[in-house]
Amino acid sequence: MIANGVCAVVVTFRPSSVVPGNIAMIRSQVEALVVVDNASPADALAPIVAASRKLDFEVIRNSSNLGVAAALNIGVRWARSQGHFFAALFDQDSEMTDGFMAAMLQEYEARPLRERIAVVTPRHLEHESGEWERPAMAEDGSPLVAITSGSLMPLGVFDRCGWFEEDLFIDRVDDEYCLRARSMGHTIALCGDAVLYHSVGSPKMHSFLGIRQVRATHHSAKRYYYLTRNRIVMVKRYWRRYPRWSYLTARSVLRDLIVNFVVEDERSAKLAMTLRGIVDGLVGRMGMVIQL
Repeated sequence: MIANGVCAVVVTFRPSSVVPGNIAMIRSQVEALVVVDNASPADALAPIVAASRKLDFEVIRNSSNLGVAAALNIGVRWARSQGHFFAALFDQDSEMTDGFMAAMLQEYEARPLRERIAVVTPRHLEHESGEWERPAMAEDGSPLVAITSGSLMPLGVFDRCGWFEEDLFIDRVDDEYCLRARSMGHTIALCGDAVLYHSVGSPKMHSFLGIRQVRATHHSAKRYYYLTRNRIVMVKRYWRRYPRWSYLTARSVLRDLIVNFVVEDERSAKLAMTLRGIVDGLVGRMGMVIQL
């Protein structure tokens, strides 16, 4: 639809009814789009297949849930095979705003050292509250890491930095790639004029002891396994190079243990999965361990 060299990659898994609308908005701002689906039921995927015929985009169906990293790699490889310059990566639930891609491309073109940019990241606003949580900044004044959804990446960066780490399966795939790219001399550019509405889990605020409001994401117990395991793996890998980030990441594991035990539902299951994730992260057990 637009000759801007951008191929959007959208990863789907049991998509809800709002996803076709999200995809339609993305499709209107990019040259091409590919949906990589991780074995969703046929009835859930049917509206997206129908939209692909109307809006002219590709749908790749995986026969099993290969995880987010593998699905992203499949989509990026398809974008490369079609001769595009950029891949723009999106979660199925993220909502693009008007002018998003034009602002992202303008940000990239305005940078004097474009060959060092691994990722251009937008402002991510919480769906419900509309709040923006500023990212942690690196010494060069750019975001240290970037959320996958909304990331604009020159496809050449994959030749230099490699592919998304499929052994992580899901969660912290974005952090790992950003830190790896940084360790190889790349940086991340923040585009303040591009806004993406995005939520992590099903966030809710809870009163703790009637004194303090705490935010709980209400992920499933199985997601807490991967979230915890991969955080531990990342801390082990990067604590020397990024000590503050590693400290905050390790602290978030402890915070989740407390929050899950105090305010979330299915507390026993989530506690068990979190503890299992800690153990597997410490011993280095990777890949798809628990089917989502």
